[in-house]
Amino acid sequence: MSLFSGCGGGKEVSLVNTVVFDAGEAQRIRLDYDADDIRLLAGEAGTITLKEYMNEDKKEYYANTSIANGELSVSEGTRPRRTEFASHVELLLPPDYEGGLSLHSTSGIVASDIPLRLAEGFSADTTSGAVRLSDIQAATIRLTTTSGTVEGDALAATALELTSTSGKVTLRTVEADTIQIDTTSADTFISDAAGAVAYRGKSGALSLEGLRGSGTFQASGDGNIEAAFREVTGDISVSTKNGAIEIGLPADAAFDFSATTKEGEITTPFGDALTVAEGTAAGVVGTSPAVTVSLETRNGDIRVSTAD
Repeated sequence: MSLFSGCGGGKEVSLVNTVVFDAGEAQRIRLDYDADDIRLLAGEAGTITLKEYMNEDKKEYYANTSIANGELSVSEGTRPRRTEFASHVELLLPPDYEGGLSLHSTSGIVASDIPLRLAEGFSADTTSGAVRLSDIQAATIRLTTTSGTVEGDALAATALELTSTSGKVTLRTVEADTIQIDTTSADTFISDAAGAVAYRGKSGALSLEGLRGSGTFQASGDGNIEAAFREVTGDISVSTKNGAIEIGLPADAAFDFSATTKEGEITTPFGDALTVAEGTAAGVVGTSPAVTVSLETRNGDIRVSTAD
């Protein structure tokens, strides 16, 4: 239920529309905009506030809002086709909000300036814009872009899903039971991550640093895969069609190892522990291994290193 709304205007971008909702009526929030930037800010207890800023004030430009079945839905109003029109949105959340949150801007920036502790799911997506997030804990986190960028820091969830076609992704300090990454030609960098990773790509590059967990990594084209493990907790399987594979493993890890390449070279620090033949290397590293490390590429090199 909307408590009040107001407007103002001017040639410069300014606040033209404010709508306040009773937070008790919204267990989920969904925002859907085209070109507007969406920014999350800290609000007052008991209320959810939407603020729209524009350089032209007309009521038909104001957001369409509704609450039904516990979901607050917000979508942009009419937009003029003139290129000089400019607008952006702020969503102010109460400190104790823990419901679901879904944010979409086709070509705008989706950004959060506040910590979020959500018992339900969080999602942010853009086609050609940018997603910039930090300090989010949620049941699930879904981040999606087509050709835009995704930047995230301090993200924690039971399941994290990342989808990027040709954009660029940079995530730091990620913790999830499962981390699913689906890309086409995107470049993806993740540091200090914990969880079981499932990566599927084609021609993009994947680089992981400080990973604690396990993973299945598959590039169906020319994609390069780099993964440096701080701790191995399960099986590791890496395959790429024509790309290179670089894997870093803890020096004290124990595992059954195999590597195969048709045209490339295999380099490891395991020496006499492996049986080496043309294009293959296999053997047992360490004592009583409980996990496997399997690496395969058709035309690329395979390089394995260890670190304390």
